Amino acid sequence: MQNTRKLAISFSETKYFTGKACPKGHVEARRTKTGECLGCKKEALVQWRAKNPEKVKLHNEQQHKNHAEKLAEKGRIYYHSNKDSLRPGTIARARKRQANKINRTPKWLTKIDFERMQNEYKLASILTKLTGTQWHVDHIIPLQGKLVSGLHVPYNIQVISAAENASKSNKYEVI
Repeated sequence: MQNTRKLAISFSETKYFTGKACPKGHVEARRTKTGECLGCKKEALVQWRAKNPEKVKLHNEQQHKNHAEKLAEKGRIYYHSNKDSLRPGTIARARKRQANKINRTPKWLTKIDFERMQNEYKLASILTKLTGTQWHVDHIIPLQGKLVSGLHVPYNIQVISAAENASKSNKYEVI
């Protein structure tokens, strides 16, 4: 059943859906107050964020600062309500991995090296969003390998699918 704007207003709804495409071709809900297509709104927001990265970063930092205690409390509540179902040692393993990554990052890396590595993580994120499947940044020579351990450097990382990464595990595969 399709809601009309008047009906949505009478029920004090914030959105309504007509099933018809907007002039840009989006078939999405619209704002009751303005009749604006939410697809167009999302598109405009993505474009604005791309043009104003410094404002976005500042906004995100401010939001985190303003809501840090609330986020921490949510985390504590989640942990206490789910601690039985959380795999034992998950947090310890994650922290060990973080420490190994830091310890395996050489002091001689340049700013450009760090930017190259950051770009690999961004690429993995973009591929995940575009394909709908998980992509990971993998260390070609693992940081915690049984026989050999690599460094956290630009030429030791690659973007691969999560499935490939899981099958590779913590092994160094010579081709």
